Amino acid sequence: MKKFIAAILALSMSATLVCGCNFGGGTENGEGDGGNEIIQPEPKPEPKPEDKLTAHLKANLSADGYVRDNIGDFSVYENTEAYRKVTTAEELLEAIVDAKCHYTNVWDEETSTYTQVPADGYTEDNFKGTVRVIEIANDLNLGYEVLSDAAKASGVVEDFSRKTMSKHFTDYNSEMVKENGISQIKVENTSDLLIYSKNGVKLTHCGFKLTSDNNVVFRNLVMDEIWQWEDSPSSSTSAIGDYDFHGWAYFKIAFCGYIWIDHCTFGKSYDGQIDISNPEYTANAGVAFRAPYGADGTSSVHISWCNFNAGSDDEDGYLYKMMQEIEEDYQNGNYTALYYKALRDGGITPEEILYGIAIPQKKGFLCGDSGDEYAYNLKLQVSFANCTFKNLEDRIPKLRGGNAYMYNCVVDSSQYFAYRTQLRSKNAAGLVSAVKSNWKCGLVSQGIVCGNGGSVKAENCIFRGIENLLKNNDSNSADLVNGGYQIVNCSYQKYANDTPYIGSSSDKYPNFSNSSSSILTPEFFSWHTEDGEQPFTPSVTKLKDLEEYLANVDYGAGAKSEISLSLLKSKY
Repeated sequence: MKKFIAAILALSMSATLVCGCNFGGGTENGEGDGGNEIIQPEPKPEPKPEDKLTAHLKANLSADGYVRDNIGDFSVYENTEAYRKVTTAEELLEAIVDAKCHYTNVWDEETSTYTQVPADGYTEDNFKGTVRVIEIANDLNLGYEVLSDAAKASGVVEDFSRKTMSKHFTDYNSEMVKENGISQIKVENTSDLLIYSKNGVKLTHCGFKLTSDNNVVFRNLVMDEIWQWEDSPSSSTSAIGDYDFHGWAYFKIAFCGYIWIDHCTFGKSYDGQIDISNPEYTANAGVAFRAPYGADGTSSVHISWCNFNAGSDDEDGYLYKMMQEIEEDYQNGNYTALYYKALRDGGITPEEILYGIAIPQKKGFLCGDSGDEYAYNLKLQVSFANCTFKNLEDRIPKLRGGNAYMYNCVVDSSQYFAYRTQLRSKNAAGLVSAVKSNWKCGLVSQGIVCGNGGSVKAENCIFRGIENLLKNNDSNSADLVNGGYQIVNCSYQKYANDTPYIGSSSDKYPNFSNSSSSILTPEFFSWHTEDGEQPFTPSVTKLKDLEEYLANVDYGAGAKSEISLSLLKSKY
């Protein structure tokens, strides 16, 4: 019996040494009640929210599409000096400066290759940026007129309104723009950077210019207030109504590698929402001076889980107040806005102007540079996934070469389409052109605009309130004017009373309106890849569930005050 007890004690001591358990119930010092207390095993940690997701959701919430498996994991920088939390415009701009890489691309004519070396004054030890994550902790007004001198001296912000406004200072300028200005924030020569917020902060009066960047990500941000009504007190002013005076957009992306814009909400912009151009680093004079550091030669943009909302009719919002001020001036006989006056004098109501012209977004997404030579645009790659587009008039997207892939998206312009019908019935275009022949009220209604060798695929998307779902209006280059498209399992409803047509472009009698059926056809579709094959296969949602899926409060489209994801991760 004594041998048995000794063996049990020896086994107990051995287990204590191995696992650190104290089966005797005492303390580490050997003190205790000497009882036979049973020690409960350590509780398992609660699973993270993303661990509870289905495989389908994990695939869609990860960096997918054209950036799949090419966006880094930023969680490794948490609680390090590379993580910067900012609360002011000065801190944000300083962090962007510190994220920049200082390098030079050295071109070898004989081998037609380049190497990347530290710029003058830098070494291998200090040429890379020191910031990898910028967390914006609160709303920021980034308008140029309200920035401090220190912020303006940062070298990464430009007056986005000065260059164009100086030519139109006698035209209508809103109090909002005069008081705040518009900034363009330059993120240049930057690799491996995440700019995000945990609570969906709002950035106003600014856009970002991305040049020679790679693995740069923007997540969970609201961007708004870079639009104003276009008008003039003089009938001699040209081209009112075109909205071409100012090139304000939320993102302008050029010469970049992998860029991901995710879970953001966008208000109305003056020009486009996002412009993407110059995908080939060697497009300029045969040298690669624009190549991003560490990029692999691929230029790809993925836009996911974003809400593109056009303007808002919130009575406390800037757009409503702007239009209210113009109407009050009109009522008081202060005719500083002749375009507006022509509409009102012709019987157009303030409501029709608000919902038919002021709120809708005139231009969406321009993908591909302009000019006579489009060949390098064929390397353009952009994907739109799990996004909503509300009251856009045109360019969803406009593609000049390359490929665009849309999946799990909802494009609903039905409100704009209804007011457009009313404005057209009252000859709004004729009313403004009577002031001057080149004043326009275009009231276009177009969706996918594709040409110059480009091809768009739309899969599992819903389109509403669009007259010409398919359009080609690029004619600059005669030998590359054709465009191609594929539509797979999409819903299309032109008028509110129409029964939606659900089908594909491969159907025997597809019912997708195409105003350019001779130069934009499925036969001209091609994948501009090395093997000519589709580069990825998305995980699609059932059409009947799509709108509910995108409206999910935890992970759905748009910026969130609370989001059940670790936004530092790129793969779930």
